[in-house]
Formats: sequence, structure tokens, C-alpha cells
Amino acid sequence: MAIKLKQGDEFALPVKISVNGAPLPVGEAERVEFMLGPVRKLWPEDAEYDGESGEFRVRFTQEDTFSLPADDGIRLDVRVKFRGGTVIGTQRLTALVSVDALSETVI
Repeated sequence: MAIKLKQGDEFALPVKISVNGAPLPVGEAERVEFMLGPVRKLWPEDAEYDGESGEFRVRFTQEDTFSLPADDGIRLDVRVKFRGGTVIGTQRLTALVSVDALSETVI
């Protein structure tokens, strides 16, 4: 189920990643790329990993969400670079539905 947000919202998107049906072995990952529409975020720079829940929490700023298309489903694309150089992608899914904001000013 997609999360609804309004352009200009600031939030952390929870993302669980599975590899062949098993949770991602985070200790083997060097970098994770999250593309939400046109916005690119990287782990560990722009996201945190919660070992207890097994989720990444990818931070999006007001500026990020203002750049998302309004009144549309926005896809999330994830790629993992493992230590040693192997890169794999996950299946894209519609993660958000973005609603237009009347004000486009960061507060």
C-alpha cells in the first residue's frame, strides 16, 4: 500500500529490502541507492538502518518532496552494491502518492 504525502512534507520512508526472499545481509552491503521519482538518496549518507525492525529509514526533506510530481503515484527503485562490487536491483514499486501543495515555500 502506498503512503500519501503532500509536497513539502519532510519524512523518513521505511524500506525493507529482501534478497532471494531473505532480509538483506546489511553487513555485506557497501552502499544502497534509493530513487524516489527524481530524488536520489544513498545509505549510509541519507538513510539509517534499524537492525531491530530490519528497515532502512530514508530521509526526505521539504525540498525533496517539492520536486516530486503532484497528484501521481511515485515509484521507488532500490539498488544494492555489495562489498566486492556486485550490484543488484530490487523490483520497483509504487511507494507514494504525492498531493499538490498550495504553498511551495520551505518553512
